[in-house]
Amino acid sequence: MPESRWHEVTKVDFHAHVVLHERPESDLQLNRPEDMLAAMDAHNVERAVILPINWSEYFPLMADERADWLAANNNRQASLAAASGGRFVAYADLALGDVYSPQRAAAELRRAAKELGLRGLKIHPTDLGIPADDLRLVPVVRQAADLSLPVIVHSYPSDSGPSFDYSAPQRIARMAVVFPDVTWIVAHLGGVRFMDVIPLETYVDISGMLLAVCDLYGVAFAERLLRRIGLERVLFGTDYPVFPYERYYEVLDQMRFNEEEIEQIAYRNAAGILGLVQK
Repeated sequence: MPESRWHEVTKVDFHAHVVLHERPESDLQLNRPEDMLAAMDAHNVERAVILPINWSEYFPLMADERADWLAANNNRQASLAAASGGRFVAYADLALGDVYSPQRAAAELRRAAKELGLRGLKIHPTDLGIPADDLRLVPVVRQAADLSLPVIVHSYPSDSGPSFDYSAPQRIARMAVVFPDVTWIVAHLGGVRFMDVIPLETYVDISGMLLAVCDLYGVAFAERLLRRIGLERVLFGTDYPVFPYERYYEVLDQMRFNEEEIEQIAYRNAAGILGLVQK
């Protein structure tokens, strides 16, 4: 059996999670820091962007952390990055609501960047119960812009209920027009509205949804989709540990990318965002 080109190439995984305790009722499997690092070693992943899990119930809290779980989650993100020897690039979390006003959330983002060294912001509109183009996000995104932090937005508008479209690519596009000085990343290829990412000028990560597109429409269609988006905007991401690396190799190795294109998606696009030395 031939070797996988995508396994062998050096990669940045732009969408991964460290999961510190079992969540049997969810798709988040236990993935401790040492487990993540071992997976990275096995799959030639130089760095992984570690995105926070946005529900306070999804990570263990000490009693003194419950009053401000957003700060506690950001502190934990910083600890993970520090213990990884630089291989985890940790992003900050976001909460908005009765306790976390937009101004308080913006101040916490500034602390997370300035004091903790977190390298970006994740916005999860569905969990927040706030659309991605909601005006309440403006102070937070303005702070991200002032700090030169990339912003990655969960985009998987497939849940049932009234908030199903809160993370639609069109909403992210509106915010990108208002904040052109922010580096925007649409996560999960835009979810079920993957066609809507084609006209955007943001980056997109392929985590999760690429596999679904290949299953439903075929690998050739998925390759054409990525090329229409523009390979200079596509980021390798897996949502690990939800999806194993091998599932991506199975489909990506069937696509007709040349070596330069593989390196662009696997490493160089992410390196430009993260300020890594280009290989």
